Amino acid sequence: MSNKTKKKKSFSKFFLKTANPIITEADLKIFARRGISEKVFNSGIVKFARLYALNKTWIKYLIAVMLGLFMSISTVILVESTGLYTGGFGACFQGIARVAYVALSLKNVNPEVANIIYNALFWGLYVLLNIPLTIFAYFKINKQFAKLSVVYLFVLQGMGFVWGIIPSIHAIQIFGDTSTVNGVLKEYNVQAIIFSPNYFPNWSPGNTSSFNWTNVFTQDQLMGQETQWVINNVTSQNIDRSLLLLVYSVIFALISSLCYAFMFIIGGSTAGSDYLTIYWSQEKNKNIGTIFIVITSISMIIGIFLGSYVAGGLVSDQAHLWNGKDFEYPVFDQKVSFWSWQYIFSANLFTSLVWVILNGVLIDHLFPWHKLVRVEVYSGKTNEINYRLKKAKYTHPATILDAIGGYSNKPTKVFLSICMVVELPKLIKEIRKVDSQCLISSSYIADIDGRMTMQRQTY
Repeated sequence: MSNKTKKKKSFSKFFLKTANPIITEADLKIFARRGISEKVFNSGIVKFARLYALNKTWIKYLIAVMLGLFMSISTVILVESTGLYTGGFGACFQGIARVAYVALSLKNVNPEVANIIYNALFWGLYVLLNIPLTIFAYFKINKQFAKLSVVYLFVLQGMGFVWGIIPSIHAIQIFGDTSTVNGVLKEYNVQAIIFSPNYFPNWSPGNTSSFNWTNVFTQDQLMGQETQWVINNVTSQNIDRSLLLLVYSVIFALISSLCYAFMFIIGGSTAGSDYLTIYWSQEKNKNIGTIFIVITSISMIIGIFLGSYVAGGLVSDQAHLWNGKDFEYPVFDQKVSFWSWQYIFSANLFTSLVWVILNGVLIDHLFPWHKLVRVEVYSGKTNEINYRLKKAKYTHPATILDAIGGYSNKPTKVFLSICMVVELPKLIKEIRKVDSQCLISSSYIADIDGRMTMQRQTY
């Protein structure tokens, strides 16, 4: 008789003796026919679980440096060169930098000098703002958290400035050109892909006469001359470029959410508004992604107001096309303003909002800080496990239940606990030090009512 046949018979006899007597040997054949093998399962409920368990500080700093380098070149190519707006306070300085570039260009400052000043403002002002914010994080959140964030910040901003002043780097368009169709705005580094049409927009100049976009002419044309600088109305170019910009925003959201999540996992952040996001999240027990979306959206709208509306208005009013003079339509006999809301409600705004929302959702998925799990440990060393967790200052609810082994009919114990998802890798690591062969089961908790001690950060 083969070993396999012996195992099947002993399996059946065991259950007939220990289980309900109404079960016959024939009832067990369904399971007995199946081969038996031992499989090893690894918890997949936590994304990037190994990063949570990092203990070597120098590895965390190395990761922060690498992420800073990667994000710097990604921001230059996917944001600065395309017309997207970054998130957080960086968007405000992005808008200030564009206004400064327009002002310098209108003063006929050398383009290379203007570009250096533009990049210095684009990347440098953000560093200055982070000085008080880092001090706040150092004392209010965690010292190690602040240090890791500063390393990432200086690498990102420093290398971003270096990449930004490289000649013609902004001409790199991986998927296609997304600069504004209006050549004048493009010349002055203003990013505003407006939906109707691609040129300086305007409101109706009178109560009885409406301004027709298909009939935009210069003053010379209105006086009967042939000169024309606005040559066409709505074209397919602004639609095509809007779709390309949407592609850039989705790709940047995927990249940035990974970088944000990795920094959070190793115990740091990307600095700036992240300091406030983390602090608010742990004080109010709110999801990081939700707070990120709120803060980033407000900052991004301010940035677009400055970088598209104000900068575009300055170009429209003061560019060499108008020779510094107010433009008038003789047929209406009144002045026309070229400061338009369409510079704000452009494709740049909507695609940047897509980036903000998608990035926030992905951060919550990749770094589910406030989600809870129920952990069950089946082991003969539950008391030892409980003792080790106490020594490790594990503060969450822990219960040891008496149970009966389903196969052996012998008394056993089950260790139960509730913890945050981000703590699970460290918890499993500590349990394995006591019993490397135990079975650990974890499942998400949909809702909970009551009080429990929560850790403030994942270092």
